[in-house]
Order: sequence, then C-alpha cells, then structure tokens
Amino acid sequence: MTWIKSALFLLVLTVLAFPAVQKVTGIISSKGLEGYFEPSPLPVFSLAFFKSGEYQAKMTPHIERTTGFHDDFTRIFNQIDFSIFSIPHAARIIIGNNNLLQADSHIDAYLGKDFVGKMYIDDKVARLKYLQDYFLKKKGIHLLVVFAPGKGYYFPESIPNRFKTGKTGITNNDYYSRKLKENGINLIDFNKWLISMKDTSRHNLYPKTGAHWSCYGAWLCADSLIRYLETTLNREIPHMVLDSLVIEPIARKEDDDMDRVLNLIWRIPVPAMTYAVFHHVSKNSAGKPPVLFISDSFYWYWQYNGIIKNTFQREDLWYYDKEVYPDQYTKPTNTAQIDLDSAVNKQQVIILMQTNAGYGNLGYGFVDRAYEFYYPGKTQIKKIEAIFRANPGSMEQMKEKARAQGLPIDAIIRNDATYLYNTELQRISKYK
Repeated sequence: MTWIKSALFLLVLTVLAFPAVQKVTGIISSKGLEGYFEPSPLPVFSLAFFKSGEYQAKMTPHIERTTGFHDDFTRIFNQIDFSIFSIPHAARIIIGNNNLLQADSHIDAYLGKDFVGKMYIDDKVARLKYLQDYFLKKKGIHLLVVFAPGKGYYFPESIPNRFKTGKTGITNNDYYSRKLKENGINLIDFNKWLISMKDTSRHNLYPKTGAHWSCYGAWLCADSLIRYLETTLNREIPHMVLDSLVIEPIARKEDDDMDRVLNLIWRIPVPAMTYAVFHHVSKNSAGKPPVLFISDSFYWYWQYNGIIKNTFQREDLWYYDKEVYPDQYTKPTNTAQIDLDSAVNKQQVIILMQTNAGYGNLGYGFVDRAYEFYYPGKTQIKKIEAIFRANPGSMEQMKEKARAQGLPIDAIIRNDATYLYNTELQRISKYK
C-alpha cells in the first residue's frame, strides 16, 4: 500500500507542477484563444509600486494569463458553461434559441430599445437630403444609402423571451427607411431584401454562428449593388460571373466569427453553408468607377474576396467614418486628418453602408461632418463652435485634447460641438 500512496503523491505533484513546466518549456502545443483580451504584461517591480499594492494588482492577471495550459483550461470552462448552462463567455454575445448566436446590439435594434428619436432622425435625413442634392448638382457625385441586414431582424424567432419585455417599439432602421423614401433619398435596403427571401432561398443568407450576412448573402448583395450602380451611372462596370456554388457542412471563418470568440472545445453545429466561386469580367474600356464607402464591418467580405478591387477604381473606405483605408495599412489615419473636399472630389459614388441604420447614427458622423462643411449658412453646430472659440478655458481644453489625440484642433472643436448638438437633439426627441 505504501508504494500506491507514494505513486499517488507523485502523480498529484506532477499534475500541480506540469502547468509550470508547460509555461517554461511549451512542451505541448496549445491553440491560443481568439478575440480581444486586455494586455497583461509583466509589471516592473519597484518598492513604491509594491507598497501601494499596484504591483500585486498587475502581477495577478499576468500570472493567470501566462499559466501553462491557461487557454486549454479556459476552453474546458467555457464549454461546460455553454453546454450545461447556455452561458457565453464573450462580450455582448447572446445564446439564442436553438443555440443561434445573437449580438445584444442586434436584439436591441430589432426591438427598438436603441431608438434615437424621430426628431433626431428627421434632422439627419434633412441633412442627408441636402448633401445628396448638392453632391449631384455641384459635383456630379451620386450619394447612396445601403442598409446591410441585421441579425435580430433576420432571426427574430431566436431572440430569448427574457428580452421581449413589453411592446416592440419604433426602430431606427424602419423609421430611417420610411423617411429616406419620403424624401427621395437613394436607398438599397438589403435588410428587407434578404428577409423577403428567407423562406424561399435554398441557401442560408445569414449564418447561425456569424455576426454578418453569410458569404453567399454578401455575394448576392454585391451583385445587386453592381447592377444598381450600372443603372444609376448609365454605364457598364465590371461584373461578377458565378462559376459554381460550393456547399460545405462546416461554416468558413467569415460565417463563424461569433462561435470562434466563444473559445469552445467543439464548434456549434450549423446548417450546410453555401459559398460562391466567381470571377470578374469587364467590357467597358472607360474603366472602373471611383467609389467611397463609409461603412461598418459588413464591408469586409467584399474587400477580402476581391469584389471591391475588381469592381471599383480604388479601395477607398472610411471605416465608421474614422479610419481611412487603404492608408490605415501603412500609416494610421483618421478622417479628421484628411481634406474632406479633396477626398470627396475623387469619387463618382459615395455609399453609406451600415447595419441597423448605424444604430441611429446614419453615416457614423459623415452626414454631420459633410453638412457642416458644405452648407453655407449658419447652423446650431457652428454656433456652438463659436461659443467654444470665444472661451479661453474651453480652447485650452480643446488644445490639450488635440495634442492627446493627434488631431487638428478644428476637428476637435467640430467633434465636440457636434456631440453636444446631437446629445441635446436626442434628449429633446424622447419627449416629442
């Protein structure tokens, strides 16, 4: 019996020591976790740092994050919580009915919980109407709004009952859609289009475990957009020609982004997914049209799969009207750092594309920025700017903020004035 006790004792010691051995040697290959995690570097020791308790506070997450087999234990823990309790360990992801993954923001958008108010939307639509008319008349540029699909809209049956408290309210997407049409603003609503095909399409247009339209749904919408632009521009532009459709039992990376950040041991089962195999043809010697996208992440499938490059003259994207692409690949660039008019003048088409109508902020700031730049008269935002400039204390704060963010002070002043204007407009809208 003594040798059994000794063997068990050695086994326990080995189990306890093995994570430390793994940390030092990495003897067993381990797959890393996916998603974003706050950095936890090894803190630099100092006596004062130690006495204050800050050293210990920073050392604890570092030790936890770098323990041997940390990622493997995390997956085991996540899988148990998911399989037994339907608990996801990923920010803002909701486990819907039939294990369909939803984003909490998509649910709120569908239920109208994030509605910004009629007055606020009316104001944005009026500004957008001015820009559409101005761009076309003065610059020959077509302005187009594109609504990408929202998962809450496409899979309302998957939303857990705990979110369905009370009556569904007015939604940003629906109210924007109505007001844009009433004002004659160019709109392609892929949200409604894909929903209209949901019961008849033989192929999945929105993935069970992805945040965005399916690869096939994105391809279908790109083809529709190209045909729309041909009619609008009255010219032929490069086409996508479908070679074949590939059916796969396991979702590819683009259709599985929500599942992957859950960091489970086993992937969530999904219906068969469809993938388009295609090539581009062009019969127009005039070349490709220059197009600027102001968009959220629904743009990326078109970019990564060569649709943008092979259809348009350049790959111009203002991501959330903040990051400027392709400049961002070589030098981080903010839209506030470039000349708005020069960038606009390079385009033949400007497309504002977002899901859920930008959660109320259609254009993600572009509408206000462009309107304030091109509208010749006095506006409330310009009046707020004048108040800032007349106050020495406010200007000192603006200068400090400009230095910290590396942006021009004029851009900081306009951003703050726009924020105050929109915040007050939303506040008033709730009582109208």
